[in-house]
This record gives sequence, C-alpha cells and structure tokens, in this order.
Amino acid sequence: MRDRDGSLTTGRRGLRPSGRHARALGPRSWALSLIIAAALGLLIAIATTSLPYLVSSPTTDPYFGALNHCLTGALHGPRLGWAVAPDASRAATFGARAVALCGKQGPAAVFSAPGATAITFDGEGRLWVATGEQLLRQDADQLAPVGDFASIALAGHEAGVIALDAEGQLLSISLQGEVLGQAKLPAPGALSVGPGGKLAAVVVGGGVVAYEARTLIPLGAEAPCQVEGLWWMDTPERVMLACGPGRETALLLDLRTGERADAPRRSRQLARRLSGLALYVQGCDGLPCTAPAP
Repeated sequence: MRDRDGSLTTGRRGLRPSGRHARALGPRSWALSLIIAAALGLLIAIATTSLPYLVSSPTTDPYFGALNHCLTGALHGPRLGWAVAPDASRAATFGARAVALCGKQGPAAVFSAPGATAITFDGEGRLWVATGEQLLRQDADQLAPVGDFASIALAGHEAGVIALDAEGQLLSISLQGEVLGQAKLPAPGALSVGPGGKLAAVVVGGGVVAYEARTLIPLGAEAPCQVEGLWWMDTPERVMLACGPGRETALLLDLRTGERADAPRRSRQLARRLSGLALYVQGCDGLPCTAPAP
C-alpha cells in the first residue's frame, strides 16, 4: 500500500539499502534536488515576467491587435499619443513629425504633421490633428488646414470636434470647420466626450465642468468631491468619478440633474469609453489597448 506521502512501504522487514549505499546516495540526492529547484525557479521567473507582457502586448490585444500591428509598422520611433474611431474601425498614433492611420482593411496611411500635439476622430470617423499652430482635418489622402488654433487636446463629438488650448479656451468646431460654440476654463484639463458624442466634460482644478458637446453650453451639475479621474457610463449623461484620497467609494454623477450615488471603489485604470461602442480603451506604449470597464 501507499502511505500519506505516497511512498511504497513493505512493513518492518521491508527492503532497506545498505548503510554505505545510503551514505553515498545522500549528497547526490541533495545535488539533484538543488539542480531541479534552480530549474523550476528559472521557469517560474520566465513565466511570470514574459506572460504579462504577452497578455498586455499591443499587437496581441484581443480587439486592437491587428490595428496596432499595422500602426507599429507604419510609424517608427517614439509614439506620443493615439486615437480610436467611435466604432473602433480605425485607429491612429502620432510622433513628433507624423501621424499614422490604420483601418481594418487596406494599407496604412502616414501623414506629415510636424509638431503634432493631439489627434482624434469626429462622429463620422474622420481624423483630426492638432499641431502647435493649426488644426488639421483628414481630406482623402492628406491633412487639410481648418484654422489657426494651437490645441493641446482634442475630442470628437457627433457634429465635429472640441479643441482645447493651453489657456483653457474651448472651441466646438463642425465637420465643415465652422465654430459651433466656445467656452473658457480657468486652466486646461482632461477633456473627454461621452457616448453618442452628445456631452463633454473636463476634469480641471479638482472638479468637473460639463457641456453640451456641440454648442459648449454648460451643464449645472457639480461634483461634491475632489475629482481625480472620470469614466463615462453607457448612459450619455452619467459618469463615474474617482474622488480624492481617503474615499472608499467612487461617485456616480448625472451631469444634467446633479443626482449622485456612491459606487464601490476598487482599483481602476483610467480609460476612455468609445463614443460609438461600449468599449473602454487605455494607452499602452502610445497605442490603444482594451481596458476593463470601471
């Protein structure tokens, strides 16, 4: 039979090795055990260091892997930012002098854009690029100038884009390049647009300022906490706020009515929700990667 350790037993008079053989076997067994332990340790180290990289690698991302593979082949050198079309059919990344654009079909397009500072897609999936001096819009196989506005952040909405400059000036610009609305913030902040491209929000100075995205008419809701980050929920006017240190809950806020409710707070990575698809995206090495919902 087998004992609790699984070794074979034969009773008191079972076979036993001679004393000399036992003494000779001991050092060899210890040496073999040390070799096996070292090999196992090496395998574990390799697995624990390489597996997370493979899982989180931009080109193996379950949703954006093919697009990222295209982008990495099209744009070499440091990548400074990324953008995804509302329906996730196209993605773009930019460096110091160029912007690369890839779709699910067809080859990559590379546009010259020295001094690019931000990129986004409008509600129709057209690429927009901000530089230190101009705002550019994709027109077939080139970037056409729309106007002189030195944007540091862009966000697409259903009728165009919102541009934010370093002084806190906001402009809503139509697909044809017309100014639809404007607003002034006390300082620049983190700009984003929610589902359907209908509402916009800026996290600035520990608070949130919300607008109708098309016209930049402000909404009245105020955040009753020190805001560190924001996630858009599936309902266009609903956001989740990450409040300041010491809070055990996040806050759900209706940007139109001001209605709020606590939500369990857990470790969350800040991520963008696509305006045309219930999918959260975060940056990984200057490329888009799938992120968990908050």
